Amino acid sequence: MQEAKVWRRWLLALCAAGLLQLALIPWGTYNLDGDLVGGFGAFDAIVTTGSLTDRFGNVRPGTPAERAGIRAGDSVDLRALSAADRYRWRSNLLQGRPISLPIRRNDVATSIALTPTPQTESATWPTVAWLFWAFLIGSACSLIVAALLAWRRPDSPEVRTLSLALILVVIGNDLLPSNGWISPWPVLDAALNVIGQFLSSAGVALLATYALLFGRPVPTARRVITFLTYGVAALSALIWTGAPQLTSGPAGAAGILGLWFGTFDGYFWFLARPAALCAVSAGPSLLALLCAVLAIRDSRGAERQRIAWATGSLAVLYLFGVASVHKFVISDPLLYYDILNVGWFVAPLGLLYSLLSRRLLDVGFVLNRAAVFTAVSLVVVGLFTLAEWALGGWLHSANRITNVAVSAALALSLGLSLHQIHSRVDRVVDNVFFRKRHEDQRALMQFAREATFITDAETVLERASKMIEEHADASRVNFALYDGVDRYGGIAENDPALVTLRASHEVVDLNTVDTAVNGEFAYPMLARGRLVGALVLGPKRNGESYAPDESSAIAQVAHGVGVALDLLGARDAKSNGVLQSVLDTNQGIVASNHAIIEALKALPETIAEKLREDRAPL
Repeated sequence: MQEAKVWRRWLLALCAAGLLQLALIPWGTYNLDGDLVGGFGAFDAIVTTGSLTDRFGNVRPGTPAERAGIRAGDSVDLRALSAADRYRWRSNLLQGRPISLPIRRNDVATSIALTPTPQTESATWPTVAWLFWAFLIGSACSLIVAALLAWRRPDSPEVRTLSLALILVVIGNDLLPSNGWISPWPVLDAALNVIGQFLSSAGVALLATYALLFGRPVPTARRVITFLTYGVAALSALIWTGAPQLTSGPAGAAGILGLWFGTFDGYFWFLARPAALCAVSAGPSLLALLCAVLAIRDSRGAERQRIAWATGSLAVLYLFGVASVHKFVISDPLLYYDILNVGWFVAPLGLLYSLLSRRLLDVGFVLNRAAVFTAVSLVVVGLFTLAEWALGGWLHSANRITNVAVSAALALSLGLSLHQIHSRVDRVVDNVFFRKRHEDQRALMQFAREATFITDAETVLERASKMIEEHADASRVNFALYDGVDRYGGIAENDPALVTLRASHEVVDLNTVDTAVNGEFAYPMLARGRLVGALVLGPKRNGESYAPDESSAIAQVAHGVGVALDLLGARDAKSNGVLQSVLDTNQGIVASNHAIIEALKALPETIAEKLREDRAPL
């Protein structure tokens, strides 16, 4: 339990950091990002023709480059720039901050100063703005889904892995200049770019780790492919992953360092080697998805459906891995990016649907959180508006400083009261919308306490089955009881699921274990530290998942039934022991009576013999 709380705390903290990062990207784009050549969609404006050498292609009229006197064919020697200017030139220029470019025209070297204008004022911005916002909204949706996973199921290794994969992919990609990250400090941006390379690659590799949790036992071939995914992802982060797809930006951590120190142009090196480019850019995503496909092949039942839905949604998200090879396969880069950014937006929605419908999250929890957050927002905004209205007359006549002080005090008061408001709204929402669910949970907990007072084993099992079917909506309930020798309900005691139940005393997801126990979950029935049986549940009739609080109540029922059966067994054994003792005593009495009767029969003869001996002459 403590481990789950630690995981929840760290994953939610990462989600919060990611959302803050997303809030900074639009600010940087609209206030810092500069343009020289006509905006993000001017793909032919600057091309890379040699190592650390760029050339102006189509110089559009009205752009800062055209106004500064740049002509088509002018070359820029990046070695003559400072390290910070080199990085800015290949990533994001700062609007309003001049840059002096070393230009070579007709073998004549010169220097031209240019001042970038805002990226959002370029001619192509209206065309690409929706791509920018679709990417950010999709990133936010992914982080929200990851936060829901971390909040609801921090105890599940597969859910933790999926949540962390989403977080790392989003944060890593959003630290790259090609996706809008920019700050006033080039050194910070370069360092964050390197970190982003490895975070995004780690997020891709975690999909392969997620696949390892399904289709167990995992064959050696799948393990080899998983480790190969790790290696290719690390190589990709080092030399390519996350390089800007529409500009000649720094490629990988090595490319960033080479560009910063003016020693290696990774982007140009890969342009001349398209096969290597495809391998290191698309390789990690394709290998991770291959791991998922193999896990789907080796899985069965509900487990197969769960991983198929989850990885199917992530497959759309992971298509960013092939974005950097678009120049070799698609003539219109914007068409590709239309598809890619729509996929980035759609993927978390598909994943959320799969989580709700395939037992990773329950619909009730999501509706509960949505209702609570909405109600809290309405209460806070309503109270603030009401207070402003009530004080409106006085504030209207007060000076500006008083207005600001009163508004700040009012906002601070509401902020300090937010916890109390949230707790009260949470209780109201629970009572109004989820009364039936809580009543079912209370009914199960009450039966768990009452089970030990039932005096007949068959009645205990019958009532337990009925309660779980009625209050947990289970499609079937079975009991695998220990026979006193070596089997539980006809299943060998060394079955993997039964061994796990004995060793951990925790619920076992039967879809993740190679077992002969037929069902979805097995709950341990414990008494005096022994496993006296297993309560085996089938899927819910409505197709939803067993919620964590619901599963906890079922676990209490299993424990109560186990204790009840153990007590009844002990009582029966004691009764049998008393009866046997009585029978043994009766048999002893009968034997004694028989001996007395035999002795009495021989008594006259014994007396006569004694008298004859006494009369005999001396």
